[in-house]
Amino acid sequence: MLEQALQTLQQWQHSHPDLSISVNVSTRDLQDDTLCQRLRQRLLHYGIAPQKLRLEIVESGLMQDAHTSIAVLHCLRDAGVELSIDDFGTGYSSLAYLQQLPVSELKIDRSFITNIDTRPASLQLVKTMIEMGQCMGLMVTAEGIETQAERDTLQALGCDVMQGYFGSRPLHGQALQQWLTGLAPSPT
Repeated sequence: MLEQALQTLQQWQHSHPDLSISVNVSTRDLQDDTLCQRLRQRLLHYGIAPQKLRLEIVESGLMQDAHTSIAVLHCLRDAGVELSIDDFGTGYSSLAYLQQLPVSELKIDRSFITNIDTRPASLQLVKTMIEMGQCMGLMVTAEGIETQAERDTLQALGCDVMQGYFGSRPLHGQALQQWLTGLAPSPT
């Protein structure tokens, strides 16, 4: 998957120079101490600036062999790769542990976002997550926005980025390229 993502990004760099790409990383990948060096080589091979790649790590995956995971993440971050904690709020990590991670983004899991406009407890939790992430200097992304009310609520809470079907269903290949160039309306 990573190889395909890098190939696509290389192909689209000229027509979309501001484009970056996010790729999920498995727990097994985080235990591989050769990941950082291999990724550096692939970025160099494709001529892609490291900051154009964002790796998304599931929060619960960080807890297995935390020492190795943290070392791999620091190497990746030192190489210039952006890092995100995906599905934030669903894992078991402590706030003290989160402070050790060289990430630049928290992605709040959709389970907290669904119907946030009618669920006061979720609203308070998400508000706290957004404030905490921003106080740590992180970009905060909410996943799973499907309605105008959810978008409006998150915007009022100061969420940095919103992702979900409300903006667009997943797009691939030519459909994504057309959407990026504004040739096709966002499918909803």
